[in-house]
Amino acid sequence: MHLTVNSLLIDEYRLNWSLRYLREAKVDYECLKLLTSKEAYISLGSTAVRKAQTALLYALGDPTSVYNAIVAVVDGNAEAHDSLIATLASMEKCIRSIIDNARTFPREMFIRLVGEQLYIAEKLLEKIFEVYGG
Repeated sequence: MHLTVNSLLIDEYRLNWSLRYLREAKVDYECLKLLTSKEAYISLGSTAVRKAQTALLYALGDPTSVYNAIVAVVDGNAEAHDSLIATLASMEKCIRSIIDNARTFPREMFIRLVGEQLYIAEKLLEKIFEVYGG
C-alpha cells in the first residue's frame, strides 16, 4: 500500500474542528499540570495528546481515514512515501509510548512529554495551514 498526502483541502468545517481540538488539548494540558493524582493526570495527559493528534487529523481530511493510514504505517502494513505521513506515524509511535509507559514516568517527565507532543502538533498545524490553506 502506498500512502501519500497529495492535495489537501481544508474546508471551514474541518478547520474549525481542528482548531477546537487543539484548544481543548491545550486546556487539558494546563489542567493536568495542577493535578497530583497519578490516575487523574495520566488520564488527562493521554486525552490531551490524542486531542492534539485529532486536531492534525481534521486538518488533513477525514480523520478516520487519515488515522487508519497512519496506523497502517505504524503497524508495518504500509509504507509512508510522504514526509507528512512518516512524521505523523512517528508521532503516533511517540503517543503510544507515552500512554503505554505513563505509569513508569515521574510526574514532571510525563507532563513534559505531553507538552512536547502538543508543541509538535501545534507547529505541524501551523505548517499545514500555511502550505495548504486554512
